[in-house]
Formats: sequence, structure tokens, C-alpha cells
Amino acid sequence: MKRVCSAINRKGFSLVEVVLATSIFVLLAAALTGNIMYGQESSVLAGSRTRAVFLAEEGLEAVRNIRDADFANLVDGTYGLATSSNEWSFSGSSDIRGIYTRSITISSVDGDTKNISSQVTWQQNPQRTGTVVLDTYLTNWQETVVPADPNAACTSYCNDQGRTLGTCRQNSKQCSKSGEVYIPGGDSTCTAGPGADTCCCSPF
Repeated sequence: MKRVCSAINRKGFSLVEVVLATSIFVLLAAALTGNIMYGQESSVLAGSRTRAVFLAEEGLEAVRNIRDADFANLVDGTYGLATSSNEWSFSGSSDIRGIYTRSITISSVDGDTKNISSQVTWQQNPQRTGTVVLDTYLTNWQETVVPADPNAACTSYCNDQGRTLGTCRQNSKQCSKSGEVYIPGGDSTCTAGPGADTCCCSPF
């Protein structure tokens, strides 16, 4: 008995295959599109943050320039910044640069030191707000410091001995060479070292 083999010719694709292929294509396209959009958004956010950091740093430099003009300009509070004739000044409580809002906060650490905080905020997207804050300390570096008189203690000792002035010198011989009087007991008031450890008093 002979076996009869029949071949079934399948022409085209079935509806199930078409739907399956279409679904896979749509999923791949959606994933690829999502990745591209996420990458673009990440680049935009990174660029926005870099710009915000620049504005915050600029704020600190502006306050440093204002300090250099006069330390008394740094009054505690929150300010915006403005420029006039290429000079920085405080203006209002904040300043706006495009999508960014910047505010400078000044607070005292002590009489000659201020803490400066430069904050920049912006709307990254409808659901998210970006913030950058940079801090630094500024001092009253231009304040004139009057050095202590190294002979003050020696003079005080000489005053107690009825003399008007005292000077710390290298040794007692230097006292006589300078027309002064050496009175034992005052050397402990001279602490500048061997070159000036002897208290010489004026002759009267």
C-alpha cells in the first residue's frame, strides 16, 4: 500500500502573526523613543544645573567685590544682585536671570567674618524644582591691625621706677650706649629673645 503525502502550501501570514509582529515592533519603537527622550532630558537637566552653578559662583564673586569696596556693605540679610557702571550692588531680595532665581544670604560669624550663601533655583520640569547652594566665608581683610608695642611692658616697669620710658635692648651695655639706665628686675618684661631681652630705662 502506497502512502500519499500531501503538502499544504501556506501563503502569506496569519492574523495572529501580523498582530504579534506589530506588537513587538511597537514595543521596540516605544523603548527606543523613551531612551532617546530620557537622554535628551538628562542632557538638558545637566546643562541647566551647570548654568545654575555658574550663577551661584558668580554671586559669591560679586559679594567678594562688594566686600572689597567696604566690609560695612555686608549687612546681614537676604539680597539680590545688580550691576551699575560695571560695579556690583545689592538689590531687592533676589534677582532673576532667565529661568533662574538667585538670592544671597549674609550672616555674621563674628565682628570680622561673614558667612555668604548663594542660592539659585529654577523649574527643571513641571514636577521638579532644581536648587544649587554654594557657601563661603569672607573676612574684613582690610582692617588695620595695630601691632602691640614690644616695649610697653618695659616702659611700664620703668615708670614704676620713676623713669618715663623703657626700651628692650640686647644687653645692659646697650643701655649705657644709648644714654639709658639699666635697672635690674625689668628684663622679664622683654620677651623678644636674646636680641631684645634687657629692659633699659630712660635716664629720667
